[in-house]
Amino acid sequence: MKLFWSKSRELLDLIPKSFKTDYLIFIVKRRPWLRNTFIALFLMVLMGTGAAYYYMFHYIGDLKDSSGQSIDLDKLGRSSFKRSSYVYANNGEMTGRFYEEIRDPVRLNEVPEQVKNGFIAAEDKRFYRHPGIDARAILSAGIGNLLRSQGIRVWRRSPSGASTINQQYVRLAYADEVSEFKNRDRTLSRKIKEARVAIQVTKRYSRDKILENFLNMIYFGHSVNGVAEASQRYFGKNIRLDKFGLREIAILVSLNKSPSLYCPIFHRPTINSETQLAKEIVRLKNARDRYNWVLGRMLDDGYVSRKDYDEAFFKEEEPLELGFLTLKPLKNRSYGYSNRMIKELLMSQGYNDEDLSYYGGFRIHTTLDPKIQKITSEEFEKHLTLLNAGKKLEDRLNGTFVIIEVKTGKVLALSGGNDFNETEYNRVLASRSPGSGFKPFTYAAAMEYLHKDFFDQICNCPFSMRGGGGKTWAPQNFREENPVPYGYIDFSTGLIRSVNLATLNLARSMGMEPVVRLANSMGVWGNPGIVRDSKGDIWFKKPGYKIKDGLIPLLPTAIGASDVNLLELANAYAVFFRNGVYVRPILVTEVKSTYGDEVIYKPKPSSEKRVLSTETSNKMLALMRAVTKIGTAKISMRDIEQQVACKTGTSNGPRDVSIWCGTPELVIAIRFGIDDYSVIELPEYMRKASGRTDMQVTGGWVAGPLVRKIFDRIYTERQKVEFSTAVEAELHRILNH
Repeated sequence: MKLFWSKSRELLDLIPKSFKTDYLIFIVKRRPWLRNTFIALFLMVLMGTGAAYYYMFHYIGDLKDSSGQSIDLDKLGRSSFKRSSYVYANNGEMTGRFYEEIRDPVRLNEVPEQVKNGFIAAEDKRFYRHPGIDARAILSAGIGNLLRSQGIRVWRRSPSGASTINQQYVRLAYADEVSEFKNRDRTLSRKIKEARVAIQVTKRYSRDKILENFLNMIYFGHSVNGVAEASQRYFGKNIRLDKFGLREIAILVSLNKSPSLYCPIFHRPTINSETQLAKEIVRLKNARDRYNWVLGRMLDDGYVSRKDYDEAFFKEEEPLELGFLTLKPLKNRSYGYSNRMIKELLMSQGYNDEDLSYYGGFRIHTTLDPKIQKITSEEFEKHLTLLNAGKKLEDRLNGTFVIIEVKTGKVLALSGGNDFNETEYNRVLASRSPGSGFKPFTYAAAMEYLHKDFFDQICNCPFSMRGGGGKTWAPQNFREENPVPYGYIDFSTGLIRSVNLATLNLARSMGMEPVVRLANSMGVWGNPGIVRDSKGDIWFKKPGYKIKDGLIPLLPTAIGASDVNLLELANAYAVFFRNGVYVRPILVTEVKSTYGDEVIYKPKPSSEKRVLSTETSNKMLALMRAVTKIGTAKISMRDIEQQVACKTGTSNGPRDVSIWCGTPELVIAIRFGIDDYSVIELPEYMRKASGRTDMQVTGGWVAGPLVRKIFDRIYTERQKVEFSTAVEAELHRILNH
């Protein structure tokens, strides 16, 4: 070597001429600057690599969001994605959601193992080994893209993309803060920032935590986010409890790639278009090719056997609509009004909309009974359709119902109208006249405070008095074919036949103060948008409402002139069936945290309060039992097998027709009316059934048949119950007088 470097020209003379002729010969002399240049370049490359490594894996000073603030790398620990709050019936059935985004977060150990395997196989096979980015996947994807651009196919099955699950999660988690992530900018700077954030997140949290949040954040199409909601939406399956087939897993995994392109549902064009139909068929074929690709990845990585792969494989000859796909509705029409009321009830307890719809993710357990709600909703809708047959839109009735369990005060069913999607006006809380439905409180006050009995005499006598504005008020009895004669009548007849003048004269004899006092003690206050208990404490309050108005302590209130809502009146009627004891109504039993492991709200236990003597409550039930035998509900309750006690209500006009009816177990309250307070016209079916055009519209005729059908259906599946012997003895005394 020394000879070569110091005497290179002499060395050249030693080379044969023929060699010089055939080859180009370069003489490299020893140059210190060249060696130094190589050393400098090596050091520069080494330093650059180190700087790049430090920049990618350690430096976070320039990781900023779109507002210039440092990216919150601790966000993952808070699981701060939006989540729905869920409402459950008394059997655990989900009845509704409060949401900005539909998402039901699950813990990773609740997700079936093969579902997790499917996502890892398709999206990131080295998920548990790389530091947040996968250099091998990046290189493989780059080479593959280059070769495919030249028409060369190397791999038997195309590899997954270069983005790891970590990177995909970062893109989802920080989309609201980093506009490049949200817009999916196709720039190198976005990919670098995404990779750097992914690395930092991976350093801070376990792979399981990243995978858990990733599965909860994915948008799966058809308005649902997260693997739990997707499982319910597409397959009607509970991810925590049900088993999943490979086909279902392949679909879920593919939807992460593109929920619109790989949607498994065949969307038949709404218009008769061959072009649109052909496009949809092609889309669905491509979607099934993607499902098969996912199955292939699972096969390659050893998650499934060849036999299972072959059985799950989507074949070209399969029908466009597959039987195991059931796009479950997001809303249950039967619970629209009850869910709204539950939300407002919790807001009255201090929760706000952000708690309930954005980040709370509560599990709200209620008293609602799905069987009773279903029966009542079905019969209610059919009856409304019957009532509105042939009517113009502006003349159509709407209505409301409430069912309360006597023993506990639990609200088992309710609805504020026919269709929540059509109108959100909740009629169960509307302040309307109960008409004769208020009369039991007048009669109960007379028995409780004046010790009146069934056969004491009250005057069914006309009178007039000066009313508001100096006008004369001369009340009248309801016009009917066989009116109760004027003069003194039995106390019991006044309520059973719902006689206005007799009731008003009874109230005049004792004054309105005891009537209002008793009604208040039974939970009837008449405050718009508010339900108060026996003590006057607020149990429910619509947002923005304050206590105002209330029962007017004037004579017309005795026959229902003061407006009240159906819920407070229904719960008050339950006092009669509960031997005179008031119990605060219950709608929400408890509210739990997202994962159900912490109770964060539980209503105070409702202490029982006696507001009526047992004797008075028994007599009131006997009178209401007589209403179904010889009074205003005798037609609708004729030959009913389950014993019931009822009171009908018809307001002035009539603008509202109602009925309150119960058994020893249940109290049902129903009211019909027109929202703009128009007078109710005779329904066509009643005209045809009676053959008359002058038939009176009353609670007994309009609402009575509906209650009868509801009770008949409920007690087809339940053991029939009887009233106490004390109540039946009082009824016998009335009927045999």
